Amino acid sequence: MLFAQDKFSKGTVLKVLEIGSSDTYYKERTDFIGKDATAVSEITKKSNGFYSGSLEFKSGRTIYFTHIKVTKSDTKPDKKSGSKNTFSGSSIPKGTRFEIIEVPESDAYHDDRDEIEGKTGTLTDAKTIDKDGYVSGTIETDDGESYYFYQVKLGKTDTKEPKDKVKKTASSDIKFVTGTIKKGTSVYVADISTDDAYYSDRHKYIGKKGKVIKSDMTMKDDGYYAGDFEYEDGSTGYFYKAKFSKDPVPAVEASNDDSSYDDDIWSWLYDDDDTDSSSDADWEAAAVDATIQPGDRIEITAVSPEDSYYSDRADYVGVKGKAGDDVEYKEDEGGYSGTFYLDNEEDPFFYLIKAVKADGTSPKKSSSSSDSDKMKKGTSVVVMDVHPDDSYYKDKSKYVRKKGKIADSMTDQGDDYYSGKIIFDDGTNAYFYKVKLSIVK
Repeated sequence: MLFAQDKFSKGTVLKVLEIGSSDTYYKERTDFIGKDATAVSEITKKSNGFYSGSLEFKSGRTIYFTHIKVTKSDTKPDKKSGSKNTFSGSSIPKGTRFEIIEVPESDAYHDDRDEIEGKTGTLTDAKTIDKDGYVSGTIETDDGESYYFYQVKLGKTDTKEPKDKVKKTASSDIKFVTGTIKKGTSVYVADISTDDAYYSDRHKYIGKKGKVIKSDMTMKDDGYYAGDFEYEDGSTGYFYKAKFSKDPVPAVEASNDDSSYDDDIWSWLYDDDDTDSSSDADWEAAAVDATIQPGDRIEITAVSPEDSYYSDRADYVGVKGKAGDDVEYKEDEGGYSGTFYLDNEEDPFFYLIKAVKADGTSPKKSSSSSDSDKMKKGTSVVVMDVHPDDSYYKDKSKYVRKKGKIADSMTDQGDDYYSGKIIFDDGTNAYFYKVKLSIVK
């Protein structure tokens, strides 16, 4: 009976009958249905009647299907094709000519596989073959492109390296990404603006691959992006102005004048004018608790002038939240770096801030209200006023006289204003920076 067999062993020649709509290769089904392929792994049957496993076609392309229907073919294995086209053993030596025969779904270049598969090149270093036949690392092809693959399958080729092999992409030929870069998208750092704090160290970052984290990045009018970025080595950073490319980007060399330029552009941080002195004084005077651990409730007391969020510090100072797993205390600088999950539903990565525990064990501002010790979690309150500094001020009429309960203890901001989250009786909630409350008796 068709599809009745529970599994097919490795090496079996199968005919593709159908590809399920949930399979990655469904849109390419016309390229496979009716064709024979050799099982390069055990093909197992699912409860819904579809099979999963890896098939290698006569073209040399190997694909892992998640939802495919097959039957045993009468065709005998072609000794000149199939697995004979792939490399055997545990490694491929440097200098070996190759053809890219598969870019699997697990690799970031999978969506571009039609453009990449079939390209040839010469290995610039030895590659280790994993148990599934894949290699990883940088692959340079004869057309001058360079790819960093997480997983790619290479096959043997009789072609020779062209005498006029194209050189690597020049910086002037870089294709920059435009529009919105979605969270999780893998890209290469292609350029860093002179306005960005990483500019002086751009030789360390340009050409590195990573992915956009935290939230989508939207291109600014000048073509640059701002946002959180995670490199393949696990390190992270926040760009104020950077450009990205989907294709590999050549690295840049360190410039001798980088350090002097950096001193010039950031010299305003160290000038002795009144404004800078005030900024330094605010930072130095802010309370900090050096015992905060990941998961602790915190309240931000200051944002360092060296932090990219410094210009927006008014939006963060006084805000409560939770310390992320990557938060660490920098003893030499007297503050914390890492991700903080804030009550205002933001989760910024700070380079350097000061914070105290929000449970009252750390030093806090002195209370100026007789009700400050009563503004605790669960207390019933009614909103009496919203301060002009508060982001909800423009919607003040929606909140004044509205009743609710305090979600957590409130922080006294002086002049009878408080910051904190309130859950209203109608089920809505809001995190206020400065709100005046009255306790409902």
